[in-house]
Amino acid sequence: MKKKVIPIEVDLHSHLIPNIDDGSQSMEQSLEMIRALSSHGVKKLITTPHIHPRYPNTPEIIMNGLKKLQGELQKKEIEIELEAAAEYYVDESFSKKVQDGGQILSFGNKYVLVEAPFQNKPIDFESVMFDLKSKGYHPVLAHPERYQFLEGSLDWLQQLRASGVLFQVTLGSISGYYGTIPAKLSSQLLKSGMVDFLGSDLHRLTHIEYFKKGLQSKEVQKVIESGSIKNAELL
Repeated sequence: MKKKVIPIEVDLHSHLIPNIDDGSQSMEQSLEMIRALSSHGVKKLITTPHIHPRYPNTPEIIMNGLKKLQGELQKKEIEIELEAAAEYYVDESFSKKVQDGGQILSFGNKYVLVEAPFQNKPIDFESVMFDLKSKGYHPVLAHPERYQFLEGSLDWLQQLRASGVLFQVTLGSISGYYGTIPAKLSSQLLKSGMVDFLGSDLHRLTHIEYFKKGLQSKEVQKVIESGSIKNAELL
């Protein structure tokens, strides 16, 4: 008898609000992706649009988009809980926002989803994380397995982790969507007990197949079963 797949009940990383970043490009696309996540056992979505130099979203833009999407879910009778936070690109603008006590969109226990540049090791990243924590937030690094400057090494990630930064691994990485190095690093992070959250990082419907494969993998099922993943705490 085939073992039942344990779902992640809360997905905390996705790009589902239409037309504000590189994620969903229409309301219909958003609804299709939400239906797909729901069909794989997700009960609650915390969607996280980019706040990035390329997508200079504001809390107002995100919350207005959220309201419209919630209204459509209600109209179409799609029963899923939907909230919004943001995926913050860590740069000077974000650093200044943290230092000045500006509005930061968080989720759960003051968790803040952050990302670093992909190609080059970020300067001052650690000090921005320190400032964020000093304001009472808990930084969560999005897709740590995908940063190319790591060159397959966990050294920088281990230092970050020791300083209290939490990690969110993307299920598509585990199933090979982003290539062999992210697949290998995500596996190492899971085996080392360095993964706090799992997420879809869903931008388009084609990602769903890789989300499903990652979820079904033995190593992911093992960590979900162990209770070490914090997703369910966000329900």
